[in-house]
Amino acid sequence: MKIIAVVPARLSSKRLPGKTLMPIVGIPMIELLIQRLSFSKKINQIVIAIPKNEKNKKLNIYLRKNKHQVFQGTEKNVLKRFYKATKLYKADLVVRITGDCPLVDANIVDSLINKLIKNKKDYITNANPKTFPDGLDVEVMTFKAIKKCYNLAKSNYDKEHVTPYIRNSGKFKILYYQYKKDYSNQRWCVDEKNDFKVVKKIFEHFNPRINFDWLEIIKLTKKKPQIFEINKNVRIKNEYKKYVTF
Repeated sequence: MKIIAVVPARLSSKRLPGKTLMPIVGIPMIELLIQRLSFSKKINQIVIAIPKNEKNKKLNIYLRKNKHQVFQGTEKNVLKRFYKATKLYKADLVVRITGDCPLVDANIVDSLINKLIKNKKDYITNANPKTFPDGLDVEVMTFKAIKKCYNLAKSNYDKEHVTPYIRNSGKFKILYYQYKKDYSNQRWCVDEKNDFKVVKKIFEHFNPRINFDWLEIIKLTKKKPQIFEINKNVRIKNEYKKYVTF
């Protein structure tokens, strides 16, 4: 069984342009995401799926120079970009992590992969209903599921956001994974400048170690709560945001 992770990413974010390559502890954010994801014991390959256009040329050059697997596709139809990448790399199972989540935790990823296989489902996520911090969202699905989604999804919304059709159509066997405690009030993704400041301070605290897990960050919220106050207004502003387009 071949398990690949596909990470949709781009430089043309409206709220924080260029964030994907912004440095944290001297390393571009996308590189930290890839390195943390590579700690997974289940994933065989990581593919960065980026728009094929001039705006993302710098990202393409960086990724290829550093020998990462890159797939280039349409910018707005992210579902098509995602599906074509999974097809090209002959995936059996696919992990989806968005490019604004550099604190992705490989332990959570592996846990969801195991649960999907064990329960013989088409799709699993820890993002709905939310109990994990925003920024630890993981989706795992079979290739058959994403292929079916690609063939059946018709609305621009479904094409733009990739997986809502799987969750909402009633045509798939779905499993939702929740943690025993609710930490959904924590915001560790990077949408805006203050989000970036928080994530940067988290990495700086643990530097040079990058394989710290998410529960260590929870402990940090108690030890240095001032770090997590920086983006509290962003959290309020975006509390109903469920999906980010890449």
